[in-house]
Amino acid sequence: MSQERLTLDDFAPHVGTDFTVPAEEDSVLIHFTLTEVKALSHKPGFGDFRDPFQLTFTVAMPDVFPQGLYPMAHPVMGEHEIFLVPAARTDTGVNYCATFN
Repeated sequence: MSQERLTLDDFAPHVGTDFTVPAEEDSVLIHFTLTEVKALSHKPGFGDFRDPFQLTFTVAMPDVFPQGLYPMAHPVMGEHEIFLVPAARTDTGVNYCATFN
């Protein structure tokens, strides 16, 4: 599945499941739990190929990972590179957002 073709409907059934990212030590995986999938406002433009949406992931660790492109693996969706931005610290960890336009 190409990242250009991913849509809100691809992610919606997987809310509450984990996407894993290898840590610096490749034998360790960091679990990013998909906690929210939401549609964003859409203004049709030239070359639109999907409606915009945003994903929120939570990592149950106090460390904040820098924004960047991460290879995220999911048991059903496979592996995709997703650009994550740290959004907020919570009582349960750190939230990260990924926006698809």
